[in-house]
Amino acid sequence: MTPLAAAALVLATGAAPASAALANTAGGHAPALTNYRVIQLSPGVSGVDINARGQVGFTEAAGETLRTKFYDGHTIRDIGTLGGTNTIFQALNDQGQITGASLAPEAGGSVYHAYRWSKSTGIQDLHRPNVPGSYSNGFAINNKGWVAGAASVPGAILPFQAFRWTPASGMLNLGSFGNTSYANAINDAGTVVGYSEGPELGIVARAFKWTEAGGLQALIGTSSVVSSANDINEAGKIVGSGTNDLAINDRALLWTPTGTQVDLGADSTFLSYAEHINEKGLVIGQEAFNPVETLGFVWSREHGILRFGTAGVEPSYAADLNNLGQVVGRIGDQAIVWTRTGGVVNLNTRIPGAPPGLTLFQAEAVSDNGSIVAAANTGLVLLVPSAAYNQAPVAAPIALTGATRVNALVSFSSAFRDVDLRESHSATWTWGDGSTSAGTVSASNGSGSVSGQHAWRKTGIYTVRLSILDSGGKRTAVERKVTICGCSSGVTGTGSFMSPQGASALSPNGSGMASFAFLSEATGARSKQGKSEVHFNAGNLAFRSIQVDSVTVEGQRVRYSGSGSVNGVAGYRFALTALAGAGTAKDRVHVRISHVETHSKAEVVDYDNGNRVKGKGASPVAAAVAEGSAVLGDGAIVIGER
Repeated sequence: MTPLAAAALVLATGAAPASAALANTAGGHAPALTNYRVIQLSPGVSGVDINARGQVGFTEAAGETLRTKFYDGHTIRDIGTLGGTNTIFQALNDQGQITGASLAPEAGGSVYHAYRWSKSTGIQDLHRPNVPGSYSNGFAINNKGWVAGAASVPGAILPFQAFRWTPASGMLNLGSFGNTSYANAINDAGTVVGYSEGPELGIVARAFKWTEAGGLQALIGTSSVVSSANDINEAGKIVGSGTNDLAINDRALLWTPTGTQVDLGADSTFLSYAEHINEKGLVIGQEAFNPVETLGFVWSREHGILRFGTAGVEPSYAADLNNLGQVVGRIGDQAIVWTRTGGVVNLNTRIPGAPPGLTLFQAEAVSDNGSIVAAANTGLVLLVPSAAYNQAPVAAPIALTGATRVNALVSFSSAFRDVDLRESHSATWTWGDGSTSAGTVSASNGSGSVSGQHAWRKTGIYTVRLSILDSGGKRTAVERKVTICGCSSGVTGTGSFMSPQGASALSPNGSGMASFAFLSEATGARSKQGKSEVHFNAGNLAFRSIQVDSVTVEGQRVRYSGSGSVNGVAGYRFALTALAGAGTAKDRVHVRISHVETHSKAEVVDYDNGNRVKGKGASPVAAAVAEGSAVLGDGAIVIGER
């Protein structure tokens, strides 16, 4: 959990997919570009990692149910649970072992326990035995299968303290300089890095490393208000961020194995942080020039710092890197890959076999074998740099035409491609109201489309799912939300945005795509006379409104507030602010979800993609006016006539 990333600096996504920022930045003769085949992994997903073998772990969201899935290169499997409904993914090692948190039934109700999973052992509960009512989560796992994470003290959800788990020691508390500590990463030597509160009053977080021989050791002086160690490689080099004064302009830092601190030279206009380091010492991170704009960067000792995108024009994000020197992320709202010799390449130009309309928004993770996991307008996809046969078809986003009103017939369609040209196909539409129907398929020589029509009888938010099955038994699926109103005028919105790192407390180290849907048949004083509903998914968090207290409209801005459930559990408050962009401006959405901690009665922020400073969520007043994140693709906010 990165406190500087937990500042949730909004990563505005820019507008232009093709610009000078996507050109070759390396200079000289560019090598031949790689083409990728697309494998669709999941239509509704958050939290993802890929290992050196190209295996993928991720959390799949189906309504309010979250399940961890594992792709072994051939098939996708559900890893199961510890007896509850939900299992969330956090990390994957090169042996195919996974860690995260899974709901485990206890006498007082289900509580999340850290777990470790592999195909050979199944899911194992790592929680301390005979300690009911406490929470734990595995955030990192090394290639020995040792897990680092955080666990609450017995009988309370807060505070958390970092732990390291091994088969020999079990869950070992690593301690804290004050009350709370979190582990962010662990290398194969068993060294854990992260951050801890205190001990001085006002010190939000202090970067640490922990070893068996030295215990908990601060990496930075006591004058730093916030610092964090975010990653460590096998040589013992650590990257993170901090400052040696009380200013908020934290700097991206590297610590050598001997403890020498190296400033990476990132811009200090607002703050910067280093997130990942590979085995060759290449570092990636983000620069923030203000609370709502970042530029991703790559740093090496030989070449210094290189930024992606353009401040004030096209923000960017550096998401991951591998040991070959490939860096992936996004510029604007286009997924990219970068190498020193090839410069920046827009991945949307390297998927020739993809169906029309499929767009890659952000490359999330990259394997040492060159495979890339990306967030697309169809969900999570895997890009593999090799030819393939005997694969499932690849579907485009679902398009709709017609008025989305009660009893109105709405038409849907989706194109698809199949590398196996002789396959035949069938399709099924699931409409989200308990009904299904066969899709009308038209296909020839590996290219085709599916169409269908449906009318809904009640106002609500529905998930439309299309499943395409080929004659070889391989299946793919895509989804979209549909808002159905019983009126001709109201407020509706559906779409997605890139959730910044640290916005979700359940995925503190993760960024990725978030999806939303909302509707209201009436606003203002009349808001309770019509139906209002809000759905939101991001970062291992699935929110559904239970009661909408108010819907207010001011020009092109709408604000919802009320109560709801997270991952099926009630007791949460929310505020959603949406701005319908005028002219060429993008729509924007800000979501804030919180709950009151039972013992301390303090407010705990569970999600906030608005302006957050130094790991502290924006105040309710600030949250109400924050612009939030830019809506991607064809997502839309409609205020007034539908």
